[in-house]
Amino acid sequence: MNRYNVLAIQILGNEKKFFVGLSVICLFLQGCNSVINVYTDVLGVNQMAQSKFDWQAHMFSSYDRKGGNDDGFAGTYSKLRLDDGNSVLAETTGAGYISRIWFTHSEHKKDGLLELKGEHIKIYIDDKITPVIDIPLENIFEGAEPGFPLGLVGKGLGGWYCNVPIPFAKYCRIEVEGDGVKFYQINVQKYTGDKIIQTYSSRSIQKTNQLLEEFGKSLLNGFVYKSDFTNENSMNISAFGKKDLEIEIESGQINQLSIETSSDDLESLLKSQLKIYFDDQKQPSIDVPVNMFFIIPNEKKLQHSLYAGYKDGKLFNKLPMPFSKKARIEIVADDEDLKLKVSYSISKQTYTTENYLTTFYNEELPAKNKDKSFLWLDTKGEGHYVGTFLMTEAKTHGIENLPVWLEGDEVFVCDGEMRIHGTGTEDYFNCGWYGVEGRLIKSGSFPLHGFPEYEMNEIGKASAYRWHLLDPIPFKDSIQVTVEHGTNNINEANYKSAAFYYLKNKK
Repeated sequence: MNRYNVLAIQILGNEKKFFVGLSVICLFLQGCNSVINVYTDVLGVNQMAQSKFDWQAHMFSSYDRKGGNDDGFAGTYSKLRLDDGNSVLAETTGAGYISRIWFTHSEHKKDGLLELKGEHIKIYIDDKITPVIDIPLENIFEGAEPGFPLGLVGKGLGGWYCNVPIPFAKYCRIEVEGDGVKFYQINVQKYTGDKIIQTYSSRSIQKTNQLLEEFGKSLLNGFVYKSDFTNENSMNISAFGKKDLEIEIESGQINQLSIETSSDDLESLLKSQLKIYFDDQKQPSIDVPVNMFFIIPNEKKLQHSLYAGYKDGKLFNKLPMPFSKKARIEIVADDEDLKLKVSYSISKQTYTTENYLTTFYNEELPAKNKDKSFLWLDTKGEGHYVGTFLMTEAKTHGIENLPVWLEGDEVFVCDGEMRIHGTGTEDYFNCGWYGVEGRLIKSGSFPLHGFPEYEMNEIGKASAYRWHLLDPIPFKDSIQVTVEHGTNNINEANYKSAAFYYLKNKK
């Protein structure tokens, strides 16, 4: 019995009724606050910076458990088990939501998934008896199935991807019919807090589908933050010199940072350095080459994603950058003078956060240590990982000029536990089957992933990005992220990367 009930019992007459009513209202509000609706709490392009403290990210995949390259070719590790003739791909207890489903073509020269028999995907939650989803697997990627809209699902460059959240409260199991699984990845966000997850089966179907449809369109068409004001500044920076901008506002957030320059100066700008300091930092949270922050390989490969790129003659980045009191943006020019227009949009924070957007830049020219994978990130503290931009260059293989270094797997170790092990570099970026006609043989960009650069001759270049909007990777104490340069690091290649993550401010 809580204190409101005790007070209510002690009061007589109308006062008693008043306090009883107050008790009911308080209990009702407490109940409302104890339920998480994934569709309203997760579907938001502006929620990247919010704390993910009560979540963990895990992935089920077909990676070779013996450390080789059989990540699905023979189907050795392409299921957890067979159950009544169906392949169980993922199974977990507790609460959370499915955040990503990825497949690629099962065969080298034949398009389609599984054994091309229209096999169904079956998703069981909570009661474990009746699937809440039971439809042909390929349908969930087409964009025509209700509740699976384009933007959140799609196909391209050899990959089939679905980012529709499917929440569960106690249990989840994903199966596909038959035994024809080859390459797959399924990401699950597991909830570790004390609230209740509103499940997929208890959702309002019409309302949820409409919400998903609108969100899918916002991914495809882009979005504009509601900002309190936008400021534009001219900057003339001498070669090897630097200029900065100071921003002061209580509980502020940079919603978009844009830089404009002439086409003649763009190459030099992309080679310059960007640094951003938040509040009283002595060292910048963001310290990367300009091209890496805006995910542009070079001045000839101009493209854009949902959060960053080049559009309407400007470089832009829309990752939320919250701060308590102030921010300072610094640009250090390369070897040529720069004439720039730097603009930023600012708003008050709509939620309280102590997380700073942070980057880690790394390069190995070349990565050649056979005993060591290339490092994307290694840091301590509390936060969550939200994006990767990777640039690679190496000698290709064979008469087909294949980028065999992309066979390397990514691995995420969070708080000392390996929670994600991939099946190949292009798979992490939601693509598949490099060098195969109709698949990854050219560049291409999507809202949350893409290969803005893919050119294969005797020397090949491949650059790719991915944003973890619906599948962020939280950590409480530490995170280490690596990617092999080829299977077991056997390939020598130039690697450059920028990891984007939010790190809790150490006061």
